[in-house]
Amino acid sequence: MRNIIVSILALCLLMTGCNSRTPQYRIGVSQCLDDAWRQKMNYEMERELLLHPDMSLSRRIAYGSNELQCAQIDSFIKERVDLLIVSPNEAKQVQPAVTRAYRAGIPVIVADRRVPGDEWTAFIGGDNYKVGRLMAHWVMEKWKKRGTVSKPFVVLEVAGLPGSTPATLRHKGMMEGIEEAKEEGLAAKVEIQSVMGSWYKENAHEVVSEYLETHPLPDVIVAHNDLMAIGAAEAVAYYQTSHLKSQRYVPIMGVDGIHPGLQAIVDGMIECSATYSSRGDMLIDAAAHILHEEPYVHDTVLETALVDITAAYPMLKQVEAITRDLETLHIVQTQAESKWRQLRFDRFILILFVVFFFILFVITLAYVFIKQRKIQTEIKHDIIPQLENMQEAIQLSKKDEAFAERLRQVVDDYLTDPNLTVEFLGSKLQLSRTQLFRRVKAVAGKGPLDYIRERRLIRADQLLHTTDMTIQQVALELCFSSAGYFTKCYKEYFGHLPSAR
Repeated sequence: MRNIIVSILALCLLMTGCNSRTPQYRIGVSQCLDDAWRQKMNYEMERELLLHPDMSLSRRIAYGSNELQCAQIDSFIKERVDLLIVSPNEAKQVQPAVTRAYRAGIPVIVADRRVPGDEWTAFIGGDNYKVGRLMAHWVMEKWKKRGTVSKPFVVLEVAGLPGSTPATLRHKGMMEGIEEAKEEGLAAKVEIQSVMGSWYKENAHEVVSEYLETHPLPDVIVAHNDLMAIGAAEAVAYYQTSHLKSQRYVPIMGVDGIHPGLQAIVDGMIECSATYSSRGDMLIDAAAHILHEEPYVHDTVLETALVDITAAYPMLKQVEAITRDLETLHIVQTQAESKWRQLRFDRFILILFVVFFFILFVITLAYVFIKQRKIQTEIKHDIIPQLENMQEAIQLSKKDEAFAERLRQVVDDYLTDPNLTVEFLGSKLQLSRTQLFRRVKAVAGKGPLDYIRERRLIRADQLLHTTDMTIQQVALELCFSSAGYFTKCYKEYFGHLPSAR
């Protein structure tokens, strides 16, 4: 009986496997981050992979950690992948792991950020130092257009992750370009001020907002990527609107030239972006040449150029058209593969119909047994820890509620005090400025200044409907600069104009 079952299973494998298209080569991909630029690179690799059915990807993300990325590369080495694509977090720190993979006989394609030495197979990426020089050139063009003014020309640099290779090289290229201009007597009054946006839009919005609370508007803003440029643009717009400041135009430059940046240029949020191609398609094409022992380019440096409104719109339309075409291609391929699977399945059913119910019975028994063991394991390893995590979350929620109540009490106690500022509120709650922004954002969904204004508007509404105070009196009582500004804020919050009782 046992021999009969083995024979039947062998026949099943033979019939379903004769047309198998299992990938022959496995490529490990080590990404340092999961930002929009690398998501674009991943998409390009997956798209190009459609042309190489003998290759598959196994992708891992280090989330900005050198140690984690080195450990992930070592795990790829142990798994004996056929080829490794590495986009290093910090090139010097990740180099030893790249070297270990190369010496283990695994071809290594270094993407985006060049690692020291020559123990790698191929490099495909941009020149971050050249990007920095392009930033310097753009800054100097803006400085020249301003004309002769006695005060310094202030450049706000929104830098990437501290210590990362692109952030370091872009800053170096920009600083050296501006220093050369200074030596030539072209930029003696250029002043560089830097904040760290760490590559993310939200971080850039926060640090630029904090900067604007204590500094005047800069003359230009240079961000190390498009997402941070967009975050900076939103912070400037919000600052000018909420503080009724001058609507002076602040030119903003980003880097990447991908879809969000191109859209921001078209929408007028930022002025330009330095193109920095991800070219995931080139990575897969190079991998195919290496794996198939065909000629390949050892060192490929991608060109960098400045994209403004004249080029952004056609580029954006081209990207959208390509995306639609690729989606259509993917749908057609999926449908074709589905049809192929259906034909193969029909043939399998035709040949094995007689033994189907017997195999189904055996599989059902095995499934019930495995499911029972799996449920027991989940209860032990998943459900119980989840219950414990829920208890911890409830405790954290109670702490947030207590903080929210304390925040409301302190703000309400000082609503009529003109000294109620972010610094004053931080001192009362015994929190630093950054901690205060983070905590208030978490419990109230807005920054401290917005929260104070909201509480004042709520109190104002109560005074208008429960006392004989005029709109002018209420505005002065609650520290609004004028009745007009109070009326504007009141309408934005309540949706109608204020009216006294």
